[in-house]
This record gives sequence, structure tokens and C-alpha cells, in this order.
Amino acid sequence: LAMTEPGAGSDLRSMQCRAQRDGDSYVINGTKHFISHADLADFVILFAATGEEESSRGPRKLISAFLVDKGTPGFTVRRGYHSVSHRGYHNCILEFESCRVPAGQMLGAEHQGFSVANDWLGATRLQVAAMCLGRAHRALEHATNWAAERQQFGQFIGRFQGVGFKLAEMKMRLEASELLTLQAAWKADQGVATDTDYAMAKLYTTEMLAFVADEAIQIHGGMGLMSDLPLERIWRDARVERIWEGTSEIQRHIISRDILRPHWT
Repeated sequence: LAMTEPGAGSDLRSMQCRAQRDGDSYVINGTKHFISHADLADFVILFAATGEEESSRGPRKLISAFLVDKGTPGFTVRRGYHSVSHRGYHNCILEFESCRVPAGQMLGAEHQGFSVANDWLGATRLQVAAMCLGRAHRALEHATNWAAERQQFGQFIGRFQGVGFKLAEMKMRLEASELLTLQAAWKADQGVATDTDYAMAKLYTTEMLAFVADEAIQIHGGMGLMSDLPLERIWRDARVERIWEGTSEIQRHIISRDILRPHWT
């Protein structure tokens, strides 16, 4: 999914990439970045501005979605940035210069790109939540084993309240996150999941993983930061989860908007 631009992250309507209608085609100009594994894909699903409308806050861009095949003249894929989170992951920069795409490759109706995006974003946010659960379980397992076996001051460190209470909090947040994620997944299967269901699962679970990973390292002390253990990787990888597929701030916006909207309409 090619949405993010150097100047348009959470504020997608500020995107500068445009698709101008020209006969039976659209001519696309602009740049996207942070596009995952675009160098391996055969095509991208591009979101571009196709018009504007007036709103209470001034002109607002109208967004449409297109399927653009790799190799289309005017479409260039370049290697992106080095990320300290998910080192196996790589991202790309997409450049469009007078790239002509047939009108038949528009996905959905013109100006309805966000409707197309929402069909995928819920599932991808749920996927992020599920992956975070797996890593949190692993971090908690390592921390528990360490607390049960490591001795200091003549006893197992898990017997110290300062360590034992950390494990209790980690376990509680992990279980709550799992229930939120399973509930959202069940609703998705029933076809009744809402944006808020996905947002709550993604928000709570990604922030839970950050907490669990950090506390697991704290329990291990200096050894937790060594590459001999998987905790430093879990800790690094956890950081990006609160950013991609919608930042924590955007998830809170979605949840609060849905709570308040009935009172303001």
C-alpha cells in the first residue's frame, strides 16, 4: 500500500502525489516513501489526490486508489532507509514522473480511496496486534525464567517484590491485550468489527509490548541488552509498532471520535 509521503504521514489528505485525468488514463506525479518491500512486489496499490472539495476547514483533497504495475513507464522504485526496528524489513521510495495508468486500474470509485484503504487497514492493524502478542509472550517467558533462576542477595530475584510485581503487571497487560485482539478478530469474522475495535487492539497491544519488552530487560539487568539474548531485538522491534499502520495518537483519535460522535451529530 503506497500512502505515506515525506510530507504526509498521519495527515494523508496533505499528500502531494496527484493523479490527473487525461482521456482514458490518469497521469501520476509524486513521491511515496516507507513503502514496505515494494522492490519485491509486482505491483503497488497507490493512493493519490484526484481532486479537491470545500470543507469547513478549507479545501480538502479527494483521494483515489490505483493499481500500478511495476515496470510502468515513469514509475521508479528506489531502496529506502535503514531501520533499527525490524532489521530484516526494508522499505522503498516510489517515484512517479508523468506515469500514465489506464482509468480501468482505479480501485473503487473516483475520490473514494479512503473507503478502499479502510478495507485493508483494519486487518493490518489486527495483524500488528497479533505479532506483538507473540513477542510479548516470548519476552515474558524469558523474564520469568530469569527471575526464577537468577540469585542475588542469597535468594532468587523473583522473590523480591520489585521483580515479582513487574512480572504480575506484565502478565496482566499481556492477557488484557490478548482478549482485546481476540475480540476484534472474532468481530472481524462475524463482519461486525468497527474501526474502534481494530484501533483498541492495535493501540493497547503495541504499547503493552513496549512495556513488557522494557521490563523484561530491566529484570535481566545489563544482560538484557546483549545480543546473546533475544530481548534487545524484541525491544528494538517494538518501537516501530506504535508508528506504522497508524500511530498511537491516531488510534486514540479514532477511539475518542467514535465515542463522542453520537453526541455531536
